[in-house]
Order: sequence, then C-alpha cells, then structure tokens
Amino acid sequence: MQKPLFLIIIIFLLPFRLSSQTIYPQNDFRSPVDTTIILAGNFGEIRPNHFHAGFDIKTNNKEGMPVFAIADGYISRIKISAFGYGKAIYITHKNGYTSVYGHLKCFDGAIKSLTTIIQSLQQSYEIDTILSPSVLPIKKSELIGLSGNTGGSQGPHLHFEIRDSKTEMPINPCFFGFIIADTVKPRISQIAIYPIGKNAMINGKNESKKIAPIYKKEKYTFLKSDTISVYGDIGFGIECYDTETNSTNKNSVFSVELQSGGKRIYYHEMEKFTFENARYVNAHIDYESKQKHGTQIQKCFLSKNNKLGIYKDVINNGVLHLSDDSTHWIKYIVKDYYGNTTELILKVKSVPFKTVKKVEENKQNRFDCFIENKYNSADLKVTIPAYALYDDIVFTTKKTGSIAGIFSPLYQIMNGETALQKAISISIPAIKLPDSLKSKACIVSVNDNGKKTYEGGIYKEGWVTTETKNFGNFAISIDTISPKIKPAFKIIKGKIPDLSKSKTLGILVSDNLSGIRKYRATIDGKWVLCEYEFKQNLLFYTYDDTIIPGLHEFKVEVCDDKGNCSTLIFIFKR
Repeated sequence: MQKPLFLIIIIFLLPFRLSSQTIYPQNDFRSPVDTTIILAGNFGEIRPNHFHAGFDIKTNNKEGMPVFAIADGYISRIKISAFGYGKAIYITHKNGYTSVYGHLKCFDGAIKSLTTIIQSLQQSYEIDTILSPSVLPIKKSELIGLSGNTGGSQGPHLHFEIRDSKTEMPINPCFFGFIIADTVKPRISQIAIYPIGKNAMINGKNESKKIAPIYKKEKYTFLKSDTISVYGDIGFGIECYDTETNSTNKNSVFSVELQSGGKRIYYHEMEKFTFENARYVNAHIDYESKQKHGTQIQKCFLSKNNKLGIYKDVINNGVLHLSDDSTHWIKYIVKDYYGNTTELILKVKSVPFKTVKKVEENKQNRFDCFIENKYNSADLKVTIPAYALYDDIVFTTKKTGSIAGIFSPLYQIMNGETALQKAISISIPAIKLPDSLKSKACIVSVNDNGKKTYEGGIYKEGWVTTETKNFGNFAISIDTISPKIKPAFKIIKGKIPDLSKSKTLGILVSDNLSGIRKYRATIDGKWVLCEYEFKQNLLFYTYDDTIIPGLHEFKVEVCDDKGNCSTLIFIFKR
C-alpha cells in the first residue's frame, strides 16, 4: 500500500506540465543567464501575425548581459539580419533539442571570429550559415555572447527558444524545468459572444456582444443587465492575460477551456506549434476586433481553415446550437503553466425558434476558403490561393477616385478587418503610367489617413502585379526618389572631420517608399563591414586595427527596392 500512496503524492506535487503526453528532460539545461529569469514575453504570446516562439528574458533594460550555452552541443547556425532575431545563435544539443538566442549585441570568442570571416567572404552584414558539428563545438555554461537589441527587438532583452532539432518545432521552455516565479492567477479582461451565421441572434440582434466582467475578491461576476439571450449557432471568446510574481508584463496564458453544462466543448494549450502554422494566430483571435479596437480576444471556436495544432477535445468546432428555451451555464477555465487557475461562469438564455426571422445567406461572389478563387475584370485581377482565407467570404471590391501620388484609381479589396494566411495576387492596369516610369512602378496600400505603404510589384504587359498578405485599399504608385544618406556627425565645409577618438562611424539612411534594399561601404577602396540598425535609420562601421592613423576615404552606396541609389563620399582623419 505504501508505494501507490507515494506515487499519488508525487503526481500531485508535479507541476502542470503533466498535461503533455511528451516527456521532456528536466535536468539537461541550465539557464541562459546567470540572473533570475523574469519574462517580458512568454511562449505562445499573441504577436502580429504570429505566436511568440519562446521566452523574452528581461535584461534590466540594458544591453551587455552575458549569455551562456544551456548545455553541451555545437553551433549549428549563425544568422545575422537587420530584422527578425537580429544577431542569433543556434546550438544543437545531444538530447535532440536546439536552443536559440536572439537579438544579441555581439558574439564571443571563436563564434565572433568565424562570423567576421564569413561576412568578409560574402561582403555582407546579413548572413545565414549552417555549420557542421565539428566546426564550433560548445560546452555547457560557455559564454556565447552578450544580450542586445538587434533586429526587430523593441527594447533590450534576450529572446530564447528551444526547438525540436528534427522538426524545428518550437516548444514551450517551461516544459524543460526552467523556473519562473509565478503564483499569480490569470486575469480576464472581457468575454465575447458571437452569432455564427445570419440566422443566429444575441439579444435579438445578429451582432456579437462583448462584456467586461466585474472582478471583486478574486472572483468574476456580471451585472444583472449583462444577461444574455441567444438563438442558433453561438461561439464564445475570451480576452485574458497572465503575469508573474516578479513582473507586471501582460503575457499569454497557458490554456483556455470552455465548458457548457459541465462538459468540455473547447480546449487549447500552448505546448508547441509549427512556424509554418504560426500565422494561424489570425484565425485563432477575433481579427476584426483586433484591427478595430486593438483587442486580443481568443475565439473558443474554430474557423473553417484553422490548422493550428494547439487544440484538444473540441466538439462541433466549439460552436453551440442553442434554441431550446432553456438556461445554459457557460464556464471559462483559464490557467497558466504552473496551474494558477481563474474561472468565470456566464449564464445565457436560449430563445425558441419562433421568435427569430430566418435570413437567406448571400451567395453572390461567395469564395470557398478551401479552393483557389479568382476575380477578373477589365480594371482589376485578384487571385486568392486555396487555404489563404480562414473562412468562406462574400468577396467585394470597390473603385474610388484617384488621390495624389498614385497612377490609377484606388481599389478597395474587401477590407483590412479580414485576415489572410497566404499571399494573394493583385494586378492593376497601368493605363496612366508613362513608359519612362514603368520600371519604377509598384503597388501601394493606402490606409484611412492616406498613408501609403509599399507592397512591391512589377510592370508587365500593361499591368502592375504584386503579392500581399493583406486586404485593403490599393493603387499603382512609383518610386523614383533615391535614399537619403548623410553622416551621423557634423561636417564643417572645408574641414576634414577628425574621428580619431570615435569608436564607430555612423551614416544616417532613409527612404521615402520602397525601403533600403542593399548597401555597400568601403574605406580606401576596400570593403568594410557596416551594420544596419533600421530602427534608428543607421548604418555604422566599428573601427578595427586595419584603419591606421592618417587620412582615409569613406564611400557608401545605398539602393532602395526599385533600384534608386545614392552615394556618399568624404575624407576623414583617423
């Protein structure tokens, strides 16, 4: 009898990770930092067009925190980009997992030396190099670099991931025994109720309803006026977040469960996902509400095309059919990884069928999300690939008058509140475009304030065509303006700038539309490595021992995506 009792106690004390069917190693990895792990962002957090794939570890809002290999292995990939993860290192470990360290300020030792060689050979700051196991072996706790703010980072921190080495699937680092102090229950901001189809009703209307519950004495309640009457197919959603013991950052919850009458009808948890499917976050959330109001409501029902692998025990895609003249108790159960739990109960009253007037569905221009759909007219062509839409839609377009700076009418294709999983093709006839400007033609999207965003595109046989992952307003424009470049320091006419005491040489670069595509810098005719920090519109060269005291010529050429180039040359003293 003692052994079964002992096992029961052990199982009771284990953390929430028992929900996973995979057994992950608990003692193989150390922390990537020597300080307490405090998160600015956690795994599965909802980001624009993707789920966050790891931990964002706080570094006291400073750069330069030492970053260490979490276990023995080898550097399998070095990637440097002006965007994304910036300076990133990938370490493949013997236990079948790969750790990733992003937004680094710099690499250490042999990693730095090899990176410099690769950049010099390719004459490029941006590199993406795959390495064999024998090139850069690494030991557990070995210093690999310093934390930074490179790439798409919005502030100094360390981005840290663990992936399955074979599938490259990111896995929640919590499953590997990393300790995060968390005794705080998740919080609920609002709940949402949705009519599914034209014949469903909420409080007598075919409109969604959102309610902010009252939080008092660690419990959620509703006002009497929040009583909900429903009819037909109904979906539910929830906006919620989690915080840690030592942080106020609003991070993602681990799991959301929805019950009806005590029975689970929907459940998801953030154990792992694939990068290929990460954009399905736009099907997971109420995308329209996000675009209109900036909310992050997670739908507890599934779109027709939703290939995320985070769902379990979903009945009828999470949709309830309510028409029985009864009261239904809807229960939300929200947990963080460590089992801190918040519950909320909502009472809804279904109404009988006779109170609802049936509405016929509009089938004109109805596009099925599972097949390729095309719209072709004399002045607009749109191709939507199969599985680009999350649900079937009634496709709409509208042509409006021209605005300043464009060479076609403005075409509204659906609206910005409908999300896309894949890129669609848009073609607009270039009737107003002079022959001399055809090579500079592109398509721009235009928001409600008239701001133009470059969408790319090329001219061919009378049409300008591009691909985009957004619906909205589109028109033909041109980019004939070269990037602007100037020194980041003051140059006095007639005087040679003395940069003897400077550690870096900075150049400010900017472009009016299509964006910086490429650049090349030389000193005394020899290529030099310049880093591109797009957040500051800055190119900068860090001096090394090859630049001896004396006068030197610096030259940089910068080109945008439409081939417009600018060159800056000046003499400086070192």
